[in-house]
Amino acid sequence: MSIEQFAQEFFNAVKEDREADYQAMWSDEIVSMEPGDGPMSHVQGREQLLEKHKFWNDNAEMHDFSIEGPYVVGEQFAIRYGMDVTMMGERSQSNETAVYTVKDGKIAEERFFYGE
Repeated sequence: MSIEQFAQEFFNAVKEDREADYQAMWSDEIVSMEPGDGPMSHVQGREQLLEKHKFWNDNAEMHDFSIEGPYVVGEQFAIRYGMDVTMMGERSQSNETAVYTVKDGKIAEERFFYGE
């Protein structure tokens, strides 16, 4: 499968909230990085990333969600996310861009960049 097809499949799975499908696209050694130094800002491995997703699902109430992309270059693709979410009692709107690196047919790394 081409990187373009892979990125589109991942995008569609995220957009349609098909967790099992997009999680199947992760490498077992996936690295996930976000700005900051919190406990979930740098996780490594499928199990830690599943814990990160569980924390999010248990603590976030999503009011609105948008997704744009994917934007492909080489073995990477980016997706832009927009969210209106209440997290631990605080409601906020945010935008972030995620850059995914694909190796051996799986997502080996994801990096999140926050913006306005």
